[in-house]
Amino acid sequence: MTEAKKEFESGNLGYALKLLEKVITVTPSKEAYSLMGKILLEMGKDDEALENFKKADDKLSQAKILSNKGKYEEALLLIEDESTDEAKVLRAMILMRLERYAQVKSELDKCLTYSPLFYKIRGISEYYLGEYYEALRDLSRAIDEYPLDAELFYYRGLTKIALGMDVEGENDIDTAINLNPYYAEAYFSKGVLREKRGNLTEAESYYTKTIQINPNIVEAYVRRAKVYMKSGMEEEAFNDIKIVKDLKKPRISSAGQQ
Repeated sequence: MTEAKKEFESGNLGYALKLLEKVITVTPSKEAYSLMGKILLEMGKDDEALENFKKADDKLSQAKILSNKGKYEEALLLIEDESTDEAKVLRAMILMRLERYAQVKSELDKCLTYSPLFYKIRGISEYYLGEYYEALRDLSRAIDEYPLDAELFYYRGLTKIALGMDVEGENDIDTAINLNPYYAEAYFSKGVLREKRGNLTEAESYYTKTIQINPNIVEAYVRRAKVYMKSGMEEEAFNDIKIVKDLKKPRISSAGQQ
């Protein structure tokens, strides 16, 4: 077991896995299954990792995998009785993904320790709750620790814009784009700012960039259509409106088709 841990920590995942398989064959334990789960997770084998975390009764690790798979309610149910700060932060993160922002803050209020992730989750939730000054403070605290996190700069940029600090907000959004050149939402926000200033050509360019990165952002088509109409490009506007209608149509899964 000790040798398997050392190999895992050294990055020798394949060899660590072989050693651990032998250990489990002879003396299976929760510790061994937990380590097996961690190794499999780093190897990208999420489903196998999940099974091992179940055998280890490692509910937090299970919940993280379920959350990444979008099984939010199942993940929440699994850790509803866990009382550690790590569990509280994980519950808050899942609640944020479910857009239950008031519940996020309530969950985080129970924490006794404060990490950069704590401030990030609370700051984003405060933004959506309209608590902009609180959001600005918490997102800035998180940025101090995570200066390469594009999402932090993006949300701080939105917060500043909500407070009327358009120039400072756009600077943060530019930083988000520099950190992640494929941040579709950031380009969309740039387009909104350009449209507000009456620069329709640049606004159209940013909305188009948004769509190129993520063609499922409906609002980008809606706003680009408005820009096209203002620019006298009616045909292009109607094309975007048609795309919006198509995107809003309910999708029938192949399993439900006759």
